[in-house]
Amino acid sequence: MQNFFKEFKDFISQGNVIDLAVAFIMGLAFQTVLKALVDDLFMPLIGIVTGSLSFADLVWRVGSAELRIGAFISAVITFLLTGLAVFLMVKSINKLHQRETSGSKETELDLLTQIRDELTKK
Repeated sequence: MQNFFKEFKDFISQGNVIDLAVAFIMGLAFQTVLKALVDDLFMPLIGIVTGSLSFADLVWRVGSAELRIGAFISAVITFLLTGLAVFLMVKSINKLHQRETSGSKETELDLLTQIRDELTKK
């Protein structure tokens, strides 16, 4: 049992887990901001265009069931904006990482060539 807790402590104290936890918390905060953007800015504007006072409250009644179409469309818009933001961040990070690795490969190759040349001289 003691070994289990030691392994768990090692796992939790790794940098990747802490980074993941921070990213998760920031993602939740970002999601809240996007939801407010959609619900408080986009949906009222869509409601004005469609002639509905509150588009988020748009409901279709089918028999005794209520289909909350406005809330669903709001959730879809929030999802798409979140996906777009994540895509742009990942694309930017990948481009930055690609620039860093392409520059370092040239210097590593040059350094290894210099080491090889020095070793052949001796």
